[in-house]
Amino acid sequence: MFISFGTGQISSTTVGFILHLVIALFLTIQILLDNKIPQSAIAWILTLFLLPFVGAAFYLFSGVNWKRRKIVEQRPEELFGRYLKPALDHQQQYIAKEHARLDSDVVKTLHMNLFNSNALITVHNEVEVFFSGEQCFDRLFKDLRAARESIHLEYFIYRDDEVGYELYTILAQKVSEGVEVRLLVDGFGSMFTLSPRGRRELQEAGVEVRTFLNPKNIIGAWLINYSNHRKIAVIDGTIAYMGGMNIGREYLDGGTRFSHWRDTHLRFTGESTALLQSTFLADWINSGGKVDKLHRYFSLQETDVPEEEFRYLPAQIICSGPDSTWYSVQHLYFSIIANADRTVLIQSPYFVPDDGIKTALETAALSGIDVRLMMAGLPDKHIPFWAAQTYFPSLLEAGVKIYLYTGGFFHSKVVAVDDLIVTTGSCNMDVRSFFLDYEVNAVFFDEVMGKTFADQFARDMEQCTEMTKELYRTVSLPRQLRNSVCRIFSPLL
Repeated sequence: MFISFGTGQISSTTVGFILHLVIALFLTIQILLDNKIPQSAIAWILTLFLLPFVGAAFYLFSGVNWKRRKIVEQRPEELFGRYLKPALDHQQQYIAKEHARLDSDVVKTLHMNLFNSNALITVHNEVEVFFSGEQCFDRLFKDLRAARESIHLEYFIYRDDEVGYELYTILAQKVSEGVEVRLLVDGFGSMFTLSPRGRRELQEAGVEVRTFLNPKNIIGAWLINYSNHRKIAVIDGTIAYMGGMNIGREYLDGGTRFSHWRDTHLRFTGESTALLQSTFLADWINSGGKVDKLHRYFSLQETDVPEEEFRYLPAQIICSGPDSTWYSVQHLYFSIIANADRTVLIQSPYFVPDDGIKTALETAALSGIDVRLMMAGLPDKHIPFWAAQTYFPSLLEAGVKIYLYTGGFFHSKVVAVDDLIVTTGSCNMDVRSFFLDYEVNAVFFDEVMGKTFADQFARDMEQCTEMTKELYRTVSLPRQLRNSVCRIFSPLL
């Protein structure tokens, strides 16, 4: 086919080639201005030029640096600063007052979290830790049945299976009792798990249902790669849940693919519940939801329990997303690993770290610190599982101990350092969670919490196979090549 321009003719192939070059050059300038790490920039530029139009679409879909722009209108950390400014001012007073008593690494971590994500330091908290779905859902559903004023739920995945249906019946009953019920699901995570019929039944029961970056509209479809990976439940503003568990049968019994599901989730009462309430409300507003008298949710709320009856448990709630000012959870992980003195315990289903985290782990191990990494040994997604294995040789050489959990699927996300600083939540130890997804983690500065997670790590090791240098050498060359090909794509995530 030819296109005529006066007396000359230009083939459609030539026009397409010129258009491809113009687009590739324009996006190359954008990539250079974003100052991505060299490996990532080179990978993207090669993709743009070697895959005409497809590479450009892939970059626009998942490679744009949203720190220079903005996906959502209201970030939780901004709300913390706007509505909780007096409390933020108190944090510096707290640090100054407790400076002499606190470990220096704790002080540094508190400071960093405060200034990179407006993470308030709350000290009056009660926290229950759940290491199984059965314990968590029993407690959560009991709390939901007792709700009197409001139920706010936010999940990456909501399955309308047996567990989802049980939750639906609870929510429908609470609506009939006059309780305000809101449910927020991620557009990508729940795309194929919450059916149109399930959504309709929830809405007909009176549940307000919203989708974060809904793929059915143009903007949501364009930004679907930037998922809301948070899992939050807030009941009456006084009880809050967060962690790694979504709504689905697999979190109870492993589902159809696994014999068991190992995960970690938290139940809060006390001051931190207001911060999780704030996180939900910010995400709800960003998804088109309406909230009357928003300011009433942004004060540390009064409860029926006197403040002194809560345990003295310093904690911070850290939010992070692709358009956050700082990648605060990634900064948190790097900082506490780099500042560790004795032990580093890491649990994550996936392990595709950025160069900074990888170097911090190797440096800690080479310094004589006991560094242990535990990840899923039975994968639900093969590409990140294969990519993770390419990091093993240098980590093992540095002295990092690596454990693959084979007692079912492993979904826990924990970093615990020196039996003193512990963080857990929705963030995996991978570049997607660090830079592309909206995540929320809790950070604790407490020896009791440190021992709780260290003890559980030891129990989990009983269900693991240790990866050693000798065992890794048995991996065949074709499999090593497959793993390396998968790793190439990690900077493009």
